[in-house]
Amino acid sequence: MDYSYFLPFAIVLGFNLVLLLTEYVTRKLLKTERKRFWFNQYVNNKHFKIEWVLKGLLLAGLVVMSYIFLSTNAPIDTWFTLFLSYMLFMNIVNESVTAYMEKKYAKSKNQYIATLFELVVISILLLSIIVMNLFGLLP
Repeated sequence: MDYSYFLPFAIVLGFNLVLLLTEYVTRKLLKTERKRFWFNQYVNNKHFKIEWVLKGLLLAGLVVMSYIFLSTNAPIDTWFTLFLSYMLFMNIVNESVTAYMEKKYAKSKNQYIATLFELVVISILLLSIIVMNLFGLLP
C-alpha cells in the first residue's frame, strides 16, 4: 500500500497538534485566557480594523504573486516555496500586530508573550517545511 497520500495529512495533523499543545502550555504557564483555535480574537475595534486592512493587503499580494507565477514557466516546487515563504511573511506580520495590540490594550499583560511564542513555533514549522522541501514530497 502506498502511503504517500497519507503523509501530507499526517504532517498537517501533526503541526496542528504541536500548535494546540504549544498554545495550551504557554497559556497555562503565563496564566492568560485561552484563545479560540482557528478564530481571531480581536483586542478592540481598532485591532479589528487594522487586522482586516492587513488581510486585504496580504490577499492582494497573494493574487499578484499568483498572477506572476502563472505568467511564467516556473516549476511547481518554486511555486510552493514562494507560497510558503509568503505565508511565513503573512503570519509574522499578522501575529506581530496582534502581539503589539495585546501588549498595549489587553487586560492580561502576559498575553502578548504567548502570542509571540506561538509566532516563533509557527515560523519554525513553516521554515522546516520550506527547508526540507515539503519533507521530500516535492520533486
